[in-house]
Amino acid sequence: MKELNLKLLTHNKSKAQALADTFRMAIKNGVLKPSDVLPSSRELALKYKMSRHTVMNALQILESEGWIEAFEKRHYAVTATLPEKFLIPATKNIFKPNVPVHELVIPNKIDIADYESDRHYKYPFLSGFPDIRLFPMNNFKSALYDSCKNTSLLDYGDPRGLPSLREEVASYLRRVRGVKDRSVVITNGSQEAIFLLSQLLLNAGDCVAVEALGYPPAMEAIKFSGAKIIPVAIDGEGMVMEDLEQKIKKHKIKMIYMTPLHQYPTTITLTASRRLKLYEIALKNKITILEDDYDHEFHYNTTPVAPLASFDPAGIICYVSTFSKVLFPSARVGFMAIPENLAREVAKLKRITSRQNEHLIQGAIAIWMKSGEFEKHLRKMRRVYHERRDALLADLSALKKNKNISWTDPEGGMALWMNINQNSTIVAKKALERSIFVAPEKKFVLDGKDGTHLRLGFTGQTIEENREGLKELFKLL
Repeated sequence: MKELNLKLLTHNKSKAQALADTFRMAIKNGVLKPSDVLPSSRELALKYKMSRHTVMNALQILESEGWIEAFEKRHYAVTATLPEKFLIPATKNIFKPNVPVHELVIPNKIDIADYESDRHYKYPFLSGFPDIRLFPMNNFKSALYDSCKNTSLLDYGDPRGLPSLREEVASYLRRVRGVKDRSVVITNGSQEAIFLLSQLLLNAGDCVAVEALGYPPAMEAIKFSGAKIIPVAIDGEGMVMEDLEQKIKKHKIKMIYMTPLHQYPTTITLTASRRLKLYEIALKNKITILEDDYDHEFHYNTTPVAPLASFDPAGIICYVSTFSKVLFPSARVGFMAIPENLAREVAKLKRITSRQNEHLIQGAIAIWMKSGEFEKHLRKMRRVYHERRDALLADLSALKKNKNISWTDPEGGMALWMNINQNSTIVAKKALERSIFVAPEKKFVLDGKDGTHLRLGFTGQTIEENREGLKELFKLL
């Protein structure tokens, strides 16, 4: 039984009756719920300064009335099923002050939908979700156990993150992504990284250029700084540089936020020529680039293009990423690789917001990365997702027949962008009625207009689950 603080009802009745009345009232008022375990008679005797005999009398009164039940040689607990009439609280003596109810004014409301799990759908084509069923929990549990043996991890620490994890992340970025000579800060997912950098680098009224289709929570994190979002056109090669230059002439752009690898949501990768042009434009106009490399690991036929931050002699790129796609979403391990002077300010801002990330998970991930198990798991998942992508493309081709749909085979990432040439918002709504989750284009545009595209995540379901879901979805097209 967890600790329970009940004030003993005092009246002219016996102590046993008073204690029985106290617990009876607690059950009626919902302080004690059905099946809640009561403290032992010894604990109650000490708490209320009674003999154990008196306490047992009180418990027997409650048991005889049906409020509690005894479990031999174990404990007493509130009866699992209580008559509803006993649970209606008495209200005649409740004081209700005659004052108007104050409604809190929220001047800074967030323009995203309330959280709702998408996992309960039969066929969830979720964007960027790993298949957590395949996570090697038993293997990771060993690293977590070793982390839990280090009691120093229970203390406060550096807001930048656990030093051992930062070292492993820095080594991984240098070896695998070519990003080096930067300070690593661990964050609660890449979302917090975007939020923190926006708060530090932007002022109210500043303009931020973004891809015309993008990730809504990232847009809201940027807008919360008071900045204005300026959409820039994208095509089959990524952000259109001519349109970016026009927007810079028209607006005083302070930052460019983008997903150059596997652009969200279209999966397009910014071409090499445009990467060079982008850097030239940003450098010339003294604009910071915020690069969101959210699923770098999952590239299939070739080695992925190195991040923009891998070549940044002028130091104008802030790089953010996450391990949520490789590990599991609730790990909330994101990171940024940024100049040292900015890292110091980020650490200060974390101290007055989230203070620091949780240490035990950080410690476990650091151990797991050092052992090589992290990259072993990554290689396995890359093979699995590659197979699922190829199977999805084959199934789409088989189902297409005479339907007016098209798509571009994604070189990497965790989703496919499909043009169904009809209102995708309506189709997505009908799909939900059949327990199929697909994201319509409207979810990613800044003007809220309907579009004709659907984003199909293929990594969270097996090949068979994807196939069956596609068959059901195509009945609506």
